[in-house]
Amino acid sequence: MKKILCVFPNDQLSAYLAKGEIKPRYFNPKNIFDEIHVISLFDSDAREQEVRDAAGNAELKIHTIGKTNLLNVRSKKNKVIDLVKQIQPDMIRSYNPLLQGWLAVQAGKNLKIPVVISLMGDYDRDLRHFAKKNKDLKSYLKLLYTKRFLESFAIKNADAVIIIYEFIRKYAQKMGARNIHVIYNRIDLSQFSHNTKTEPSKSKPTIICVGRLMKEKNQECLIRSVKDLDVTLLLIGDGVQYDELAKLTKDLGIENKVRFERSVPHKEIHKFYSSADIFALPIKYGGFAIPVLEAAASGLPVILPKQEFDTNPELINEFALMVNNDPDSFRDAIIGILSDKEKYQKMVENGLKTVKKISGEVMEEKEKDLYLRLLEKN
Repeated sequence: MKKILCVFPNDQLSAYLAKGEIKPRYFNPKNIFDEIHVISLFDSDAREQEVRDAAGNAELKIHTIGKTNLLNVRSKKNKVIDLVKQIQPDMIRSYNPLLQGWLAVQAGKNLKIPVVISLMGDYDRDLRHFAKKNKDLKSYLKLLYTKRFLESFAIKNADAVIIIYEFIRKYAQKMGARNIHVIYNRIDLSQFSHNTKTEPSKSKPTIICVGRLMKEKNQECLIRSVKDLDVTLLLIGDGVQYDELAKLTKDLGIENKVRFERSVPHKEIHKFYSSADIFALPIKYGGFAIPVLEAAASGLPVILPKQEFDTNPELINEFALMVNNDPDSFRDAIIGILSDKEKYQKMVENGLKTVKKISGEVMEEKEKDLYLRLLEKN
């Protein structure tokens, strides 16, 4: 008998494709499903053949339901429920508790099938906190609305909640989550672990940063930190801040030091890590981004900022150098690592040791086991 999964992704699949983030079996751990149906809350999306790797061996079908927002999400509910009824899935997975999560749970309750929701962050300490801190009243009010009318309903009524960092647990519990599971983002060690160094390059070293170009990722800090260093800064990613950051490099007179790669397919990303000497990301959010683990798996020393809400962050405290989130601190950290071969090698060893504990193989198995338990229970 066929097993069918309905997926509500966090964004358009075309956006993941543009960022090179389509990963094998991302929607289908260990190929336990025969069909994957993606419900896309947009007018258009990628073609199935462009992103089919995410479904593994399963047949992939993408259904677009039109642009969905806070104003029309309730009117979309019946359309989504009717569509899911036609698909007749055994389970539903949403990758956030917002519009997608709310619709996923509505459909799951109607069809009496299990729903799994992912939490990629603490929406209070990350999104709402920074919107308030930055005096972005429009975003803050919108996020207060989603908390009351979308997040609480989705999280409270999900059959299982996957958190990708332990620090999200308190938020999940506060929102009424039951059956919480920590499953870290999957890292394919076989793609990265053979690209290891024991010391920095003899020629001009390369500092790499992988992430969307946005204020919260704070690449401006890195650009300013390398102004007086004899290094190359490689920024991989695209986003709303590209023009602003490109202008900053010109204003500082360091266009020759900073290289932008706006789109790199994920299957090629390991080549960029292996060409670098240090990974740095002055992110303002809690937790840790996937590139942090990829960099550690590639044998790169990692520099990250001290976190505002967590003085002893999980996992990364085992291998990353944590510094104040300002250009001077990142500059000093870069100098310190490049000038100390023993420190460099120790950071490499600690990173490799840590990521082995949470390899993609282990995390994929955990996700598969969770799915199978829910399917059996249902």
